[in-house]
Amino acid sequence: MRKYSFLWMLFPALLLYTVFIAYPFFSSLGLSFFDWPGIGPKKFIGLANYKNILSGFMASEFYRALWHNIVFFIWSLILSVVPGLFFAFLLAADIKGTKWLKIIFFFPNTLAIVVVGFLWGLLLNPQWGLVNQLFRVLGLGFLAKPWLGDTKTALPTIIFVTAWRGLGFYILVYLAAIIGVDREMTEAARIDGATELQIAGRIILPHLYPIIATTAMLKFIWTFNIFDIVYAMEGTQGGPAGSTDVLGTLFYRIAFGGLGSSQVGMGLGATVVTLIFLVVFPVSIFYVFIVERRVERGE
Repeated sequence: MRKYSFLWMLFPALLLYTVFIAYPFFSSLGLSFFDWPGIGPKKFIGLANYKNILSGFMASEFYRALWHNIVFFIWSLILSVVPGLFFAFLLAADIKGTKWLKIIFFFPNTLAIVVVGFLWGLLLNPQWGLVNQLFRVLGLGFLAKPWLGDTKTALPTIIFVTAWRGLGFYILVYLAAIIGVDREMTEAARIDGATELQIAGRIILPHLYPIIATTAMLKFIWTFNIFDIVYAMEGTQGGPAGSTDVLGTLFYRIAFGGLGSSQVGMGLGATVVTLIFLVVFPVSIFYVFIVERRVERGE
């Protein structure tokens, strides 16, 4: 009996996982096959919800939101990885003032996402917001725009705010990886006459590829679960004219209703959640498979 006593140690974690992860997932998966407004009896309708979402009356809204998630991922990844690597290398150089720079870079990451959305909403106000006022003072009034009220700038603005808020996390992760590179290799390269740029590009950067891949995977998962920043800055409608609508806001409108909702139903909302899972899960499994192969090859 003592041989399996370790199972009792796993029980609390297994119980929490079952209650808060497994049960809600399978419950929503089962709910996606029913028509249920949230109260009263459920009506089994098979794959009708999936048909309505993928090729029926909800298809245009779904694919628009899906495309916005993809755009969100691509640009937020670029705005996180590229500046993150640049500032990580800068901080690794241990120049004067890097201690304060670390605090400045990471501080936005400590703010609640709703607070960030509210503050940037004030800063970007087209009438008295600090951003447009600063442009006018600098003689760049032509750059002053209704950033969150224009269909062309609303989504890029939210992507920028999201990248700004999370940049500190990527800087610290890449900085830790750079510090962890074997100093003997970099010192040997310097002795051989390599420049700092060559050392960074040919020795340090290749060692960061697994870390970059991991942060990209995390960014992909986070992006397809994005909701709070869009909700804080544009509301559940993903305005203006749906230009910032993502899968998270689409699910919220369908499941819980809202101004302008074209359809309300917990079953239909559960279908959107299931489709998000079907997008994220295969990519995650593929990444884990690639990582395991690299570990087996000792890379």
